[in-house]
Parts: sequence; structure tokens; C-alpha cells
Amino acid sequence: MNDEQKRLAEFLKAGVGDPPARVTVQAVRRHSARRRLVSASGAAAAVAVVAAIGAGLSGRLANPSPAVSPTVSAAPVPCRPGWHAAPGAVPAGDHQDRLVAIAGSASDDVWAVGDRLPDPRHVFPLLEHWDGRRWAYSAGASLGGRQAYLTSVAALASDDVWAVGDFASIGPRLPAPLIEHWNGRSWSLQPTRALTRLKTALPQTLTSVAALAPDDVWVLGTPGSNSSDVYLHWNGTSWKLFRGPNIGVHYGSAAMQVIATDHRRHLWAAGGWMRRYGEAGVPGGGTVESWNGRRWEVDRHAAWKEPLTRVSPVAPDDVWAITGGSFTTAGTYGISPVQVLHWNGSTWKVELSVGGASSVDLTGLAAVSADDAYVMGQDIPTQQPFIEHWDGIRWRSLPLGPTGHIPRLGSIGLTVTADGSITALDTEGLTARTNYLWLRCQH
Repeated sequence: MNDEQKRLAEFLKAGVGDPPARVTVQAVRRHSARRRLVSASGAAAAVAVVAAIGAGLSGRLANPSPAVSPTVSAAPVPCRPGWHAAPGAVPAGDHQDRLVAIAGSASDDVWAVGDRLPDPRHVFPLLEHWDGRRWAYSAGASLGGRQAYLTSVAALASDDVWAVGDFASIGPRLPAPLIEHWNGRSWSLQPTRALTRLKTALPQTLTSVAALAPDDVWVLGTPGSNSSDVYLHWNGTSWKLFRGPNIGVHYGSAAMQVIATDHRRHLWAAGGWMRRYGEAGVPGGGTVESWNGRRWEVDRHAAWKEPLTRVSPVAPDDVWAITGGSFTTAGTYGISPVQVLHWNGSTWKVELSVGGASSVDLTGLAAVSADDAYVMGQDIPTQQPFIEHWDGIRWRSLPLGPTGHIPRLGSIGLTVTADGSITALDTEGLTARTNYLWLRCQH
């Protein structure tokens, strides 16, 4: 059994009940109950192929071709603010499909990525594109029949989009990193040979991607417990690998969760660490890392008392983050309380407390300024989504759906597009799905 399979087996065994502590290991059954079956690192998506691992399948099922080709309209579609309900774009007859992340260059150029299961034993990347009128499906790059899933996406322009994830562990094949690029016409598979130098750190899980320019793209990778994170940098012609600072503890594990860029082209990564393992794990603290032009370093001044799970930076003195919720390192933990934080350049301030890890799941965060931020999530007991907006004075709830109400859904996330619009995505159903896209048009 390789390391990935061990992690999956541990993930399946853990968290049958909530121990009397502030941290609970989240079991597959809890993720199923939430209808948000994929974590930021894609671990839950990998659980979907455990049956294939046990059956010893080769994973050579042909990678399906796109049912509908994504379109990039020559004439821009005017932005209409509010909610847009449209059929999701997946092949008919799929057993299940999931979207986990969104990004876009404009309100009429939005990509959502995740994974699709044509049957319970196979998983393939899922990419859907919104052109302002409809959603179109793409299978992504040709992967030679290998099974895989996507975890993150970043968009610079309509012809420059990056998606990252992992090849699944099937039979003798170990998990491997997956990077795809869209050039406006097709998706292509990007080489990841730089990772072969980290023999002791593999298998590699790619969790997040951020793009500053066509020749300045960063990918965050998490090797696993007791190893530093890895950052991959694309300079326009090749990838270079940088090790992150080792933030692990003597008896515990650590991992960065997300990488992002602010409006001034600074790079940020947020994460944290746990003391001890499994159900005995307790939060150690939150960590912020930044790129100083030569290497990644820990910002000691921006530490927090709980692990950070999401970040949306605006400027060095204006950063929004989420602490608590679903935190993935050597296992997946539910950490309470779940709070929205704001960094003013010297201190963190709790701007919103939304409950415990067993009652609320924050799935998205997008910030434009210190007085203009959005957070998206889901009330776990009712499975009802919500979006809250901060105007600098108070939080206000946004109406949900075209009629002010939408069914119980699985909220996906928020993003600020390259042109300054803000989008949120919610989905109804695991097959024959409806996508609910919310837009705030560029000012």
C-alpha cells in the first residue's frame, strides 16, 4: 500500500464520531452529508476511486471527448448582475459529477473545475465554461486514459487559463501531479518533471494555482506529513521548483492550503499546523507565507492561533482570510470556530464568526478592499447556502437565487475575475445538474 492509499484508508476509517475536543477528523460520511465531497486538496475525490484501487483496475478507460466544445465569443456578452440559473454541462448518463473551484477573466468567461464519474469506478477531470449564455463541457487535455481530478483553477485571460489537480492512484500507478493549460482553443497537458527531484516528498498533491502573468504562474503542492510544501513556478518556458519553509512540528503535521495574489502582484500562501495526529490532533496555529523575490518565507507577524483555510489578499496591508472549517494536512480536520479575519498590515481582526465546524462550511472568500468583501458558505444542518457582504460597517445577506430562494445546494466558491467582476457558483444535483451563477459586474 503506497502513501496515498494509506492516507485514503486512514481517511475512510477516521471520524466516525466527534470526540470531545475542538477538532474532529472528518469522515467520508460527513462529507457526503454536506454534499461537498471534495476538499481543497482533492482528497475526497480520490476516495471516489478507492473501489478501483481495490479492484486493481488499470485505469485505461478512454478519456471521454468533450460533448460540447467551450466557446469564447468574439462579441462580449454584457454583464447582467444577479443570479443566472442554467443547466450544467456534463455528459448524459454520468454517475456523479462535482465542481470544486471557479475562476474567470470576465463575467462572460468563467471556468469551473472538478471531477466526473461516468461510473462508480472511474474518475476524470471535469471542466465547464460559462460564456455569458450557457455552460459548455470540456474533458480537458488528453491524459492517455489515466484517471484524474482537478482541485483549482486560475484565469488571466480568455486564452490563458491554468487548472491543477492529481492523477489518481490506480493499481501499480502512483498518484502524480496534473497541470493543464487553456490557450483559447484547447487544453494541453503541462510537464511536471521538476517534481522528480523530490523523490522523498512524493506522492505530490497539487492544491492551488495563482497566475500573475503568462510568464509568472505559481502552483502550491503538498507532499504530505513531515515535509515542507512545494511551490512550482512557470516562467513562460519551463517550471522551476522551490521548497517552502518547513513549518512542521516535532509530533504533528503542517500544510499550506491555498496560494493567491494581491492587486499589487504580491504572492501569499495560507495554512497552518496541527499537534499530534488523527482524532488526537489539536490546532497548532495558522501560518502565512510570502514570496520575497528569491524564496518563500514565513511571515511571523501574520501568524494566527488557528490554522488558516482560505485567503483573499488585496494589498500587503489588506488581506482577508478564513480560519477554521475543513483543514487538510496528514488528515482532514474540522476546526472550530469558523471565522472571517482581516489583516491591516500589523494585526488580524475577527470580522465575522459564523459558528463551529459541525454547523457551517465556508466555501468561498473574495475581497476587493477593506470595505468590500464577500464570504460564501453552507449551513450544514439545513444544507442551505448563504452569501454575506461586508461594506466596511456591517455584514448583509444577499438574496439567493433568481427568485430570492434556491434549493438545498452544494456551494462551490467565490472569485474575483481578471476584469474585476465577482462571481459565485452554487450547484443543485449530482447529475442533470443546475448551475446557479451569481454576478456582481465590474465597477
